[in-house]
Amino acid sequence: MKRISLIISFVVLFALGGMAQKGDFRIGLKFGPSFDWASSGSEQTSNDGVKLGFTTGFVFDRYLTDHIAVSSGVNLNLLRMKYNFTDLRKVDGFLEEVNVMVNRRLKATNVEVPVKFKVNVGVADSFSAYVEAGGGLSYNIKDLGKDDFTFNGTSHESEGYEDCTNQYRPLQVSMVFGLGAEYEINRSFSAFAQFTFDHAFSNAFNKAMNKQTGSILRNNYIGFEVGILY
Repeated sequence: MKRISLIISFVVLFALGGMAQKGDFRIGLKFGPSFDWASSGSEQTSNDGVKLGFTTGFVFDRYLTDHIAVSSGVNLNLLRMKYNFTDLRKVDGFLEEVNVMVNRRLKATNVEVPVKFKVNVGVADSFSAYVEAGGGLSYNIKDLGKDDFTFNGTSHESEGYEDCTNQYRPLQVSMVFGLGAEYEINRSFSAFAQFTFDHAFSNAFNKAMNKQTGSILRNNYIGFEVGILY
């Protein structure tokens, strides 16, 4: 865990160091709700609706020209998802675990460092619009799951949310897109609002879970965020 934290810290410092070398450097804060779901990559998994999560974080922009910037930052993502996957579970009357379809409600927390190219164009007095695209590296902090399944007509359900962090990958790589608008309050401060889309490339489950169950799931969310830039 310490090694992973050092890797993320190095990525943040590298991005900030590169942005601070020259050009217009801006920092800010953002927050907003997210709409979370899991896309299935195998027959053993399926998504079960969209859940409401939350995202907050810091924004760092370094403008290379008047309209093009490299954008980074640190996001804290509180993801909420509901999906189904196959797993081995203990049931009464069986000596060995049996393969069943599990329904899981997940509360996941991760820290993400995005690195994007941003194009910002003025559209009216004090207003500008922008698009951004790039990639993100996230570190999985904690996962809490509440499971239920049915076997031979008998329902089994967790009493509450249980720690299942060890079933998920510690690092996730994703592609990130954004579309937003910025309003210049004065020469120092601006307010912005944006839609973001984050899609993970890698399987959310770790190698042990994938080998055991064949389950492949990828985290996704669409966020609506507001914030300020200095």
